[in-house]
Amino acid sequence: MNHYETIFIVDPDTPAADQDAVFEKLKTLISADGKLIMFDDWGNRKLAYEIKKKKTGRYVRLDYCGNGPLVDDMERLFRLDYRILKYMSVLLEKAVDPDAFVPVTPESAEETETPETGGDAPETGEEAAAGKAEETPASEETPPEDAGEAETTEPESETEES
Repeated sequence: MNHYETIFIVDPDTPAADQDAVFEKLKTLISADGKLIMFDDWGNRKLAYEIKKKKTGRYVRLDYCGNGPLVDDMERLFRLDYRILKYMSVLLEKAVDPDAFVPVTPESAEETETPETGGDAPETGEEAAAGKAEETPASEETPPEDAGEAETTEPESETEES
């Protein structure tokens, strides 16, 4: 089996029940011929450009293992379904063991992201403090430069007086 990632955009004007029906259909299609690793719903986002006169769309990412015919079936479903605005499938790895991938639930993914976000915030504060520390020596050097400019200005004044 191969490891694939598919991202697709659903029409945001589609009722939630219809969107869920599309998601369930995809999940059953993948479960029949492969293994679903992660179903990641990114929610509604602004599109970079209008697609079918829509400015927003609901982004969904699927991470799964399967064979080429599975991807063909999914993309056929995307082409035929009017609720799907765009889609893209990417082959990540060939000949992988689907049991090696641990299915990730959205709850455990959020728990993983929280410590990373918390870890980044103090570093940013430390970097800001380091940036201020670096600015302090520069400000100390500024007055001598001003004094040098003042000295340069004085000889010009003397020249003008002569």
